[in-house]
Amino acid sequence: MPAPATVAGVSPPVESLTFATVAAACAREGLDALAVIAPPGRLDPAGLDALIADGLGDLGWLADRREQRLDPLALLPSARAILAVAWAYQAEAGDEVLRRGRYAAGKDYHVLLREKLARIGKALATGHDQTWASRALVDSAPFNERTVARLAGLGWIGRNALLISPTTGSYRFLGFLLTEAPLAVQHGGHGADRCGSCTACERRCPTAALVGRRVLTTRCISYLTIEHQGVIARELATHFAGWWFGCDICQEVCPWNRFAPPAADARLAGHELDADLLAVTAADYDQHFAGRAIRRLGWERFRRNLLVALWSVGRVDDCRPIIAEGLPLVVAQAEELGLTA
Repeated sequence: MPAPATVAGVSPPVESLTFATVAAACAREGLDALAVIAPPGRLDPAGLDALIADGLGDLGWLADRREQRLDPLALLPSARAILAVAWAYQAEAGDEVLRRGRYAAGKDYHVLLREKLARIGKALATGHDQTWASRALVDSAPFNERTVARLAGLGWIGRNALLISPTTGSYRFLGFLLTEAPLAVQHGGHGADRCGSCTACERRCPTAALVGRRVLTTRCISYLTIEHQGVIARELATHFAGWWFGCDICQEVCPWNRFAPPAADARLAGHELDADLLAVTAADYDQHFAGRAIRRLGWERFRRNLLVALWSVGRVDDCRPIIAEGLPLVVAQAEELGLTA
């Protein structure tokens, strides 16, 4: 068969890129848990609508961009394929009293994974002499990540509302590349619900935030320590057990996480000592958490979180210097907890 005719200065059309080609590009970026899906139509709104109806607290933007979240192509209407990847983060727990979600152990995954996906998109285009547009998405755009990842076969949505893989558990970041490149579809091989009769996450959630495979936003410790802008109710703070940023309890008790691998990249790992946290000052806060997701808290909410975490484990004497700083949010939080400087 003769080669397709070309026009000067215009590259010839390209047939679907094999999954092996895509996998090789991902492997060069250290990504090996992946799948490719043809863009689905409008997603079922039931889950998102239930989440909104439960109450979003300070996450009102989830409702504001509802329609975009239900349209997988809203952010790049010309996309012909969606590459979905899962990237393992630190699965080992620290042994300090003050506890932090493991996902925030190292450098900001939003930046690291988005850059990897962007390079993959560029490599696929330039490697075939094309100008295919692409857009990398990592937990910072109106895109229904867990639903698309489930459709792609990277796992099922468990009772803790997280995407779970039967081979690697749930300590994984999700990333997506919307691309005009004609990628061959490759299902990830998973997706069937394998929670069975296990309800460990629901039973062990200290604030009863897990209902119907979704999170009751305003009761979740992760929400309260990361997104909530105001005072944390004493009734909920009582159950914090030292958590000051995020919470991993629903993952720690999940049997599938016995298969969780170590962090796929050394930059995603790390531990904090309680003494180091308590020594952070307003002057060095930005430097101490530079390049990490924690930094977006800001100084005042960081101090509020430490106050609640310390109080929840009975370290009242360590609370007093924090209250004495006079930060309005911290003072209001202390009043809620019945503390004085």
